[in-house]
Amino acid sequence: MELLKKIRDRAPEYDAAHEDLITKFTLVQGGRAGTAGEGTAWEQGKYFSTKYEIYMYAALLGLKNDYKIPLGTNAKKEKFIEIKSWQPADLADYVIMSVFAKSNIDLNELENKDDKEVEREILSLRKLMEEYANGGFDKIRGKLESDPTFFDNNDNCFIDLLDA
Repeated sequence: MELLKKIRDRAPEYDAAHEDLITKFTLVQGGRAGTAGEGTAWEQGKYFSTKYEIYMYAALLGLKNDYKIPLGTNAKKEKFIEIKSWQPADLADYVIMSVFAKSNIDLNELENKDDKEVEREILSLRKLMEEYANGGFDKIRGKLESDPTFFDNNDNCFIDLLDA
């Protein structure tokens, strides 16, 4: 599907204010992004191997709670790698489809739109994903502030957070 390919070619942004939070739970990669594996993550006590993994989680957390926060217009924004590089690809597609389900995009109407209008819809979808991820990061930050020990010595903390 051409539309899905265009969406996957995008690199979502996040508010740089979340960088410390992302780094707290994610491996800091060496020269090449994604070169450290699960063993290294386990040794360092990290829950995610790459930044885009915690981004996918944050987006799903925001979606599950129907909680989104727009990125501030003055926020310093950082980009992740394109969605087509996220692994596992099935999970990345699930995030995309979940955002589609929350959007107001009419797929039937989309077929009749010109390229410029389709591009606007894709940007709208990416923005919505960013808002849900931003909401998810806010939930993580809130839990960390309200219960600082929640993430310590709890291998299931991120699963538990989904159920909270």
